Amino acid sequence: MGSIAGKRVVIVGAGLAGSLLAVSLARQGCSVRVYERRPDPRARGYVGGRSINLALSARGIHALASVGLDRAVMERDAIPMYGRVVHPAGAGEPVFQAYSTHAGDAINSVSRGGLNMTLIDAAAREPGVEMHFEQTCTDIDVSPGYARAAFRDAGGASRSVDADLIASADGAFSAVRGVMMKTDRFEYQQTYLQHGYKELHIPPAMEIARGAEAVAAWQKSAAAARAAAHMGTRGRGVGVDASRYAMDPSGLHIWPRGGKAGAMMIALPNRDGSFTCTLFWPMSGDEQSGGHAFDRVGVSRDGGESVRKFFEREYGDAAAFMPTLEQDFASNPVSSLVTVRCYPWQRDGRVAMVGDAAHAIVPFYGQGMNAAFEDVVCMTRLLVEHSGDQRAALEAYQFERKPQADAIAQMALENFVEMRDLVGREDWRYRKRIEQVLHAAEPERCVPRYNLVSFSTQPYTAALKAGERLEKVIASVAAAVPMTVLSQRGEEAWRQEVTAAGRRVLDGRGAAAVLHDCSPVVNASLPVWPGDTPASRRVLCELSRGDTVTLSTLTATVHLGSHADGPNHYATDGRPIDRQPLDHYIGECIVVSASTPRGGRVRPEDLSVPIADLSSRRVLIRTNTHRAGGVFDEGFAGLSVELVERLAAAGVITVGVDTPSVDTFDSKDLPAHKAIHRVDIAILEGLVLEGVGDGRYELIAPPLKLEGFDASPVRAVLRAL
Repeated sequence: MGSIAGKRVVIVGAGLAGSLLAVSLARQGCSVRVYERRPDPRARGYVGGRSINLALSARGIHALASVGLDRAVMERDAIPMYGRVVHPAGAGEPVFQAYSTHAGDAINSVSRGGLNMTLIDAAAREPGVEMHFEQTCTDIDVSPGYARAAFRDAGGASRSVDADLIASADGAFSAVRGVMMKTDRFEYQQTYLQHGYKELHIPPAMEIARGAEAVAAWQKSAAAARAAAHMGTRGRGVGVDASRYAMDPSGLHIWPRGGKAGAMMIALPNRDGSFTCTLFWPMSGDEQSGGHAFDRVGVSRDGGESVRKFFEREYGDAAAFMPTLEQDFASNPVSSLVTVRCYPWQRDGRVAMVGDAAHAIVPFYGQGMNAAFEDVVCMTRLLVEHSGDQRAALEAYQFERKPQADAIAQMALENFVEMRDLVGREDWRYRKRIEQVLHAAEPERCVPRYNLVSFSTQPYTAALKAGERLEKVIASVAAAVPMTVLSQRGEEAWRQEVTAAGRRVLDGRGAAAVLHDCSPVVNASLPVWPGDTPASRRVLCELSRGDTVTLSTLTATVHLGSHADGPNHYATDGRPIDRQPLDHYIGECIVVSASTPRGGRVRPEDLSVPIADLSSRRVLIRTNTHRAGGVFDEGFAGLSVELVERLAAAGVITVGVDTPSVDTFDSKDLPAHKAIHRVDIAILEGLVLEGVGDGRYELIAPPLKLEGFDASPVRAVLRAL
């Protein structure tokens, strides 16, 4: 293990990620200076009104533990939440939905401001850390041998600071990233939801006069007893008195108001007995939205009273607990919800981004902070491992973390729809019950996505794929065991049928066998071979504009994502893709792994199954050497000529790979392609085989009948046999 002691580090941003990074690098002996544009919150207090309470989960706790801060944060700032408390529209009773079948699994509500001050205090105590506030970053300069950052203070005075490393932790609208965006080949994308958010407040129970009866009713309820049990016996040493709260503090409260409006409100408990509520509403609406829009409530009507009346109708059980509703609604700002994707995350081995500066995400999985904390742990580890080569460390950091950031960004957007529209639906709740039964019966094979994201440190990419697979299993089980079985035969018999049906699906028996989607998502961010044409969509007509249909034009290379090569792509006498026999792409196949380094070529002995034992004419090879991300990865492995010839001799007619090509990126004479042409094997490239186990499957991946073309995209699907 190397050492980075003495390295001069400038961190731009003293938020959550920046402060934790300062502690982490100082513990490695670095000299750290942190520059923050805001005033010191320890002197002026944290400014609220724009912050969503945070959900600290296993990943974040693990990162805090790496510097010994986990216990302090849990004891000082956190409240465990063991599930969702769903408040239906109308007069229905709230429904508690546990996050997990494991009783101790919880995410933890923390105040952004409180946690930020805890981390700033921790950083300031480190002997190698200097904290500078009211310092706005105006420029960075990365030159051979050093890096320099420029700052301007509140009085307008400027200064320049030299460093070995500049770490950008300055948030979703990062000044450092703004400078990097002006450099060559920097890719950037930001997308906004049509929704915004506004913070509201529910005070401690003792401060609520007009809701006294409702508070008293809650505190006498079974839910209050459950909350007290949660807090008293499972709180990980966190002493929380449930009687101080107006609602259940052991859950994350959701008021889903889907439909056309697509609105919701959430509430997270605070240590002082209050709740921080956050409205997620469309920025603008019409009469069809039922009033759930920031440009309608309290704007088109007569001031604050209309806000009260609206909330009493739509969020009645919460409105009774909100004495300052009118003032909060009028004074707290409406903020936007943005997803930021960019690449590269580092420049010339001298500057790198962490957290929201690199990958801002919407808050609906509660993972923005947790992902940022993972960035900190990863960057520190790789700087130490590559202590003699900082550029190699930062390149390894972005390669490791970028796919994870993309995965959690996707899941966060999907979870918004779940929280807003699905949690109140009976069919969705039924599928969740199936999920819990399967998880209890098959804890290794049926781990819910939420558990993998929130209660483990497994990669987000693994959680994404596992969630997709489990959803297919649940769909098959729900079709085999409908809701009527539960009402007709009782809980125990229903559980037995669900378990049996789930095991049949997992074992690949019967018509309900799991399908594996082995194609990447096609969008403008999908990398293509350098110089080739990326995917782009031009919308010609759109229903939302009043057209009778939505109509689009796709422009892209035919070598897009998962695709089949036509032999005329690599041989002058080769057939075009429309003349390829379809049986090459449909039929029994075998998936095998290959132990080959990046940039190498797969040899026969590298395969997990001897060629003599393949017993299939179609072979898909998982090399795990291609890194998904925002730019084209050039380091993948290719196939050796010897392997191609041995496969042909064994009767193989199709070979598929999880890389962009059967040859390496730097290959000029394409030996694998030429060998494949000599033995007339069909090629499938760009397959997504992560999460697909070795074994026998039915392959379904026919190319389009594109006359004369040299390739065709395919939607590659595997069905277990």
